[in-house]
Amino acid sequence: MEFNTNLPRIVHLDINSCFATIEQQANPKLRDKAVVVAAYTTSSGCILASSITAKKMGIKTGMRVGDGRLICPNLIVLEPDPEKYRFVHKKLKKLLEKYSPLVTSKSIDEFVFEIVKGSPVVVSRQIKERIKKEIGEYITVSIGISTNRYLAKVASNLQKPDGLSVINKSNYHKVFSNLKLTDLTGIKINNSNRLRSVGIKTVNDFYSYPLYKLKIAFGGIGGLYWHLRLHGYEIDDFKSTRKVVGNSYAPPPNHANKVGEIMIKLTEKTGLRLRYANLKALGVHLYIQDRNGTSWHMGRTLKRYVSNSCDIYREMNNLLRLSPIKNNIRNIAISTFKLKQNSELQLEIFDNEVGFFNVLKKEELTKSLDLINTKYGDYTIYPARMVNTKDMVKDRIAFGQ
Repeated sequence: MEFNTNLPRIVHLDINSCFATIEQQANPKLRDKAVVVAAYTTSSGCILASSITAKKMGIKTGMRVGDGRLICPNLIVLEPDPEKYRFVHKKLKKLLEKYSPLVTSKSIDEFVFEIVKGSPVVVSRQIKERIKKEIGEYITVSIGISTNRYLAKVASNLQKPDGLSVINKSNYHKVFSNLKLTDLTGIKINNSNRLRSVGIKTVNDFYSYPLYKLKIAFGGIGGLYWHLRLHGYEIDDFKSTRKVVGNSYAPPPNHANKVGEIMIKLTEKTGLRLRYANLKALGVHLYIQDRNGTSWHMGRTLKRYVSNSCDIYREMNNLLRLSPIKNNIRNIAISTFKLKQNSELQLEIFDNEVGFFNVLKKEELTKSLDLINTKYGDYTIYPARMVNTKDMVKDRIAFGQ
């Protein structure tokens, strides 16, 4: 199979150092300085985003604030401001929709879309210029263009920050020659070692490796998918299906023993996310880790689909009772799985446990409360059990869609 000969029109765009750059756009005094946005400003806080200046100094996402300050004593540490980031996200998406009929948000700082009219390179340059004029002169984006979504993302990583790169039938071999296996999205150390064990040592080896051997290495369909991706054919649908909806929280030390209150807030946020996405879940999962590094988790499939926060809380509380860890919490995460769209489900008329009309009443009440909270602000009306949770689980940006 030869590389896809179609004109590259799929574009992957991401905002460089998103949270930190937006903070620098909002406050010019922060520009060209080592700035990070962290979950908490204390030494143990996890860095969520580093400015371009901070990255050049070796301060990376995932590093602790204390470690960052060892590298740069004058490091400026900010807590997240999600509303600011959502504002830029929405404004950028609106701009992109002027160039493409289908713009998919892959995360708060990433978009993928197809340019159907004009030269994709020329249009991408126009987009960069308009971002500076209409959204912020300090905000830069990296853009990758190719014949499929996967290689467009790979191309977007070739020049950072503020890059514009294309992978096509004329240059794929040269581009691949300059990449390591682990530079490919989805290929981590373990996968790299797995490929090396069958004789694939470079990206060009990966590209030209016989399909039947790839099927052996990756197990059937997985090998075919990698073969098609690297040859520039689209097999990753624009519309990704959610598999899990949930929320997690790493409490500061003074909240480490308030697992019950934290879980109440997490279930409320998860219920809202499910309902806003018009989804219901048939499974729940709870993960807890203490500050000594011990962790516990358990999942459960339910008897019926749920999206009401009270129902989710009840199921999560049942799991919490089984957990040996209830204090000194470092991390807690709740998630829902086995998701379906509401339109795909039917109400259980003969559900003896809940009752048809009780389900209808609960869903109508929940819709009314959601409408009020949407109009006047989240948690304008909230359950009584949340009365002591005001400072619990601050608003955060969820990574991924």
